[in-house]
Amino acid sequence: MPVATDDHTVSHYSEPERENAFARAWTALKGHVARHRWSWPAFFGWAFALLLALIAGVVAYVYFLDWNTMRGPVGRYISHRLGREVRIEGDLKVDLFSRTPSLSAGHVRIVNPVWAKGGLAADVGRYRMTVKLWPLLRGHTVITDLELDDPNIVVLRDAQGRTNWDGIGGDGDGTKLPPIQRFVVRNGHLAIDDRVRRMTFEGTFASNEQAGADGRAFALTGEGLLNSNTFLADVHGGPLVNVDVSKPYHFTADLRAGTTHAAVDGTLPKPFHLGQFQAKTEFSGPTMSDLYYLTGLVFPVTSPYHLSGTLTRDGTIYRLTGLNGIVGGSDMRGEMTVDAGQTPTFLRAKLSSRTLRFTDLGPLIGAAPAGHAKPGLPAPKSPALAKEVAGPLALPDTPLDVHRVRQMNADVDYSAASVTSQDFPLRDFHMHLALTDGVMKLDPLTFDFIRGKLSGAVTVDARKDVPVSDVDARLTDIHLEQFVKGSPPPLEGLLEARARLHAVGNSIHNAASNADGAVTLVVPSGKLRKSFAELTGIDLVNGVGLLLTNDKSDTGVRCAVARFDARKGGLTAEQFTLDTDAVLIQGKGTADMKNETVNFEVTGEPKVFRIGRIRAPITISGPIAAPHVGIKAGAALGQGGIAAALGLVNPLASILAFVDPGLAKDANCVALTGAAAKGPAPVKVRKAAATRRH
Repeated sequence: MPVATDDHTVSHYSEPERENAFARAWTALKGHVARHRWSWPAFFGWAFALLLALIAGVVAYVYFLDWNTMRGPVGRYISHRLGREVRIEGDLKVDLFSRTPSLSAGHVRIVNPVWAKGGLAADVGRYRMTVKLWPLLRGHTVITDLELDDPNIVVLRDAQGRTNWDGIGGDGDGTKLPPIQRFVVRNGHLAIDDRVRRMTFEGTFASNEQAGADGRAFALTGEGLLNSNTFLADVHGGPLVNVDVSKPYHFTADLRAGTTHAAVDGTLPKPFHLGQFQAKTEFSGPTMSDLYYLTGLVFPVTSPYHLSGTLTRDGTIYRLTGLNGIVGGSDMRGEMTVDAGQTPTFLRAKLSSRTLRFTDLGPLIGAAPAGHAKPGLPAPKSPALAKEVAGPLALPDTPLDVHRVRQMNADVDYSAASVTSQDFPLRDFHMHLALTDGVMKLDPLTFDFIRGKLSGAVTVDARKDVPVSDVDARLTDIHLEQFVKGSPPPLEGLLEARARLHAVGNSIHNAASNADGAVTLVVPSGKLRKSFAELTGIDLVNGVGLLLTNDKSDTGVRCAVARFDARKGGLTAEQFTLDTDAVLIQGKGTADMKNETVNFEVTGEPKVFRIGRIRAPITISGPIAAPHVGIKAGAALGQGGIAAALGLVNPLASILAFVDPGLAKDANCVALTGAAAKGPAPVKVRKAAATRRH
């Protein structure tokens, strides 16, 4: 035994004995470790057992879980993904232990984004979805059943283009859905308030699948009011359960919005990828402008139309090829491409007609279609003026919708190989339209007459509420004889004219009522029926006599120049001269484009001695559409009074009052045409045309 001392304890064991004890202890420890040696297989075994236990615990927890306790966390997760609040206020049921796992939720509500200031984007009474398990485990979703009961969908778009479904309803390339083998909607309600298109819709929709003899098992239908007009939609397709995602899916659609009708027969090359399709389409209605609410594209007001073509979509690009049909009495063909990915939407089109009916152009500028009544003039205050201006407006008064013009950019070429008109000897028509950010340019805009041309450029700036228009139009090489009947024609000559106008107004009539600028007309040479020339001087002997004898002789036109100054819709004749070999004709007067009335006086001064001439101007007054031609009575009565006074002296002397010595001189045609070439609406007269014919 050890013995204790003051400084330390001394062991009874010797050094060799202590070494042998340590050796025996080490040997015992190694034996114990050998019996319980650590290994990786043992580690994985324990880890796997622990994992199985954990999975079993989770499965047991999920199996017995009351999913209603998870409505809050699931709603918050979906809210985070969508960027807006989503609430599940009804029962939440999940069945994961099946070959077709399912999820069912009641009263699912999606709240509008903050800018919409409250309200719901969707309120679904019941949502149920089942999927196939094994494709899901491989990363592919196949929905075997999708049901919506009592969905109430609200679509909002503000004036800035924001929608309450941004980030939810797919991107601009089109919604890409997983395969759905059964899709049922019961008692759906849809409301749309689109401030960009100024469109509202209120209606119901539903879908179901019932096997039919025609193979059209799937049906999606809707009805309601689109801007207060009846809207109907009927979409059909083959059974969804048989859809092969590697083969095209056939569908048909019939849409009616008021009197506009669209029929579609197409295929989805990749089923459930709505961003790609190809379809034969037919459109018809009273005016193409009504297609705006169905397509978002800005078309002009037209005559009734019926058009067909092949419509394809590839993401944001839409193409309408093989376009063919009629608009009014004119045929139409060509192609269009729309890029919906641009802001605003961009349309490019190349259109043509073999035959254009001239009256079909009327609705494009605001005139009533052929056979429709035109709007009347505002009631004038003066009874006398009311009698003068009675009748329809000559200029179209339908306002331009500047809001629509701003919604689309466009580049359009149109040409007509021939033009039919009862009033004008037209041959063909060409137009190029460029619409960029609310500014529309028609350049060139060309009508070819049988002999001559009307060409010009028109710019309409619709960036403000009231559009501003600039017009520069030219008439060149216009042979006047093609506008009058007779053999020989009573009027011959070459007309050169130009109009340069700046106007503010939302219709042709309103713009003309405020137009500033100038109009110039020049006839450098020609012929005029002699009887007409004499009548401008009211030569009773020569003029009336020539008419009574049906004399068709003519007198040479040395030149004719008319220059008008436009101010606030009023045209004032600054120069009006028609110089013939026999008579110098001059005029003065105004035209009021607001009331569409004219008030002109024309006086003819003979160049040779005449007996029987009444010195009274000829008046042209009244509405532009149907002016009244007469004689200024005051001047004629004055001349009659002089004749009566001379008759008191000598009855034969009364004849002197009706004698004209014919002292009028030739006009300075060189100076007149030169001034016309330098004015605010300059007209260039070719030297060859300025030579008078004899």
